[in-house]
Amino acid sequence: MSVYETDIVIVGGGIAGQSLAAALVDAALVDAAAGAGVDAAGGAGSDAPRIVVVESENTLGHHTSSRSASQMQPSYGPPEIRALTAATLGLMPGIERALETSILSPRPLIWCGLRGSEAQADSVLASVPDAREGSIAEAVSRLPALRASALESIAFDENAQEVDVTALLGYYRERMHAGGVTVLQGSAVSDAQPLADGWRVTAGSNEIRSRIVVNAAGAWADPLAGLFGKAPRGLQPYRRTITVAAATGRAVDPSWPMACDMGNTFYFRPRGTEILASPLEDSPSVAEDARPRTSDVADVTQRINAVTDLALGGSSRSWTGLRTLSPSGLPIVGREPGDPTFYWLAGQGGYGIQTSAALGRMVAADLLGRDAGLGDDVAAAFARLAPVPRPSLA
Repeated sequence: MSVYETDIVIVGGGIAGQSLAAALVDAALVDAAAGAGVDAAGGAGSDAPRIVVVESENTLGHHTSSRSASQMQPSYGPPEIRALTAATLGLMPGIERALETSILSPRPLIWCGLRGSEAQADSVLASVPDAREGSIAEAVSRLPALRASALESIAFDENAQEVDVTALLGYYRERMHAGGVTVLQGSAVSDAQPLADGWRVTAGSNEIRSRIVVNAAGAWADPLAGLFGKAPRGLQPYRRTITVAAATGRAVDPSWPMACDMGNTFYFRPRGTEILASPLEDSPSVAEDARPRTSDVADVTQRINAVTDLALGGSSRSWTGLRTLSPSGLPIVGREPGDPTFYWLAGQGGYGIQTSAALGRMVAADLLGRDAGLGDDVAAAFARLAPVPRPSLA
């Protein structure tokens, strides 16, 4: 058995765990440039914190992080999410300069109110900041595949962006490598025992002794917490399927905007010369390596063909991720009440990519006892994600 002594062990190699590890590395490099180290508790020290990332799968980002719709929408989600998304978008130019490539590209969103549906533009305009009401004629002009006869109302979100998730994950991994982060793949956590100054964690054939454990286990966050004697937070995974199909009715313009039903029964956008689409199902699931169901793929194909002339054919590829939600709908982020050695970073609920850079920086700053430098609004939003006190398991 390999034994590792570390300051922070991050359990979960999805975008939450990777962005946090990258942010911790960046904070350490800033300290090194200033000639001062920092320890995991935030005090001055001679060395940067040692970091281990533990992932049960044989690859990082195997589950939901690699199965997203690849969108960043500043108006998507509750106020706390919108604040973190705006901050993440503000950090993207620096990441793009470091990569010497673009991560974001404009992909406006057309909200479609369908004939006979109760979901209409008024509800979107009331809940989506910066959305504007538009005409059906404008929607069809910008997305000619739409059938005007199927539409009753329209709203536009001009600020939505498409994100190159592969490049973004690659950036986080490059930062981890630069900072000497130890990554243990194929190492599921099977046991955790408290120590006087942290935890002894068994993960695969490895033993990790760490001062702080970060629970970034996605759909598995509640079961993982149980291994550490912590009460579950009511985190529930939900299925979300995406499929890619060729259009047989007309050629696809890769620059078309994205379209979403206001009633949340589908969205679609170009992916090259094909169409990427989702039925937006929210089916409760156990924590698992989810696989697409034929019925969900058939449903979204039928729905989109009813409101467009795309005539989608058979899918070339489909995948399903799990959106893990807390009872409040907000992520659970912060120290376990009464135990500063156990830290929650869970329940992103489909917002993980669009909040990743800012949330990673906020958590890193919290662990290191410093100001993240993202402003009072983001700090206030972050504070509202903290776990509420609950009794420990007996």
